[in-house]
Amino acid sequence: MKKSMLTRILTALIIIAVVLPPFIFGGYLMKALVLACILMTSYEVSALPEGKPDWVQTIIMSAFVFGCDYVPASYLPAAAAGALVLLFTASYLNESFTTERAVYTYVIGSITLMASRCIFRLYGGANAFFPMMFIALACYVCDTGAYFFGVYLGKHKMIPRISPNKTWEGAIGGYAAGVIVSLLFGIFAMKQYPLSFLIVAACTLPAVAEIGDLAFSSVKRHFGIKDFGSFLPGHGGALDRLDSLLFCLMFFNGLLICWGI
Repeated sequence: MKKSMLTRILTALIIIAVVLPPFIFGGYLMKALVLACILMTSYEVSALPEGKPDWVQTIIMSAFVFGCDYVPASYLPAAAAGALVLLFTASYLNESFTTERAVYTYVIGSITLMASRCIFRLYGGANAFFPMMFIALACYVCDTGAYFFGVYLGKHKMIPRISPNKTWEGAIGGYAAGVIVSLLFGIFAMKQYPLSFLIVAACTLPAVAEIGDLAFSSVKRHFGIKDFGSFLPGHGGALDRLDSLLFCLMFFNGLLICWGI
């Protein structure tokens, strides 16, 4: 086994060991995990595009995202407007904090906020472990399947201008794996959810995961970087692991609203 693959597997096992207790018990463990993810992603965003992280920007973005998790939904538009005003004011006053940087900070911060609100919504009720596992399986089984199908069967490039290594064979294989595994898990472990909800969620979340992966790949390609960071050996930064999951969490929350759950 190649050293790079071994590093990737060991890091993945450590990640699972770290996130599993918060997934199971929720509460302060989940709040601590979400805060840690927000801090890491904010740190990585602050390094765009020069590659030099800004701790002031990291703290401000982290405080905004984590703080807004506790703001009533009716107040979120006002909080979002305030964040926009502050970011663009900063871009006018500080030449190094460009308009481009302000926009990416706002967009990625908003995505992180919406995803984390979904987590806290789930853990505000009962049996949140199974929905979180359902989302994670749909996302990461698709991601892992796409990698292996792409390596062994991939011939036709998907969107080379965004991600030169992704293939249609990998995307289709990963999608099928994500649908099958998440649907089976949902049917056996989430009987309190309507079957129609589980089928739609299982069939759409893997596709959303691939869109999320491509979205963040386009950001990396725009800035000419391979990874967002180096927090996770063999995987890159936190955003390199969370990109698909962030999109899946937002979409899952939308499905909950549509089904009135």
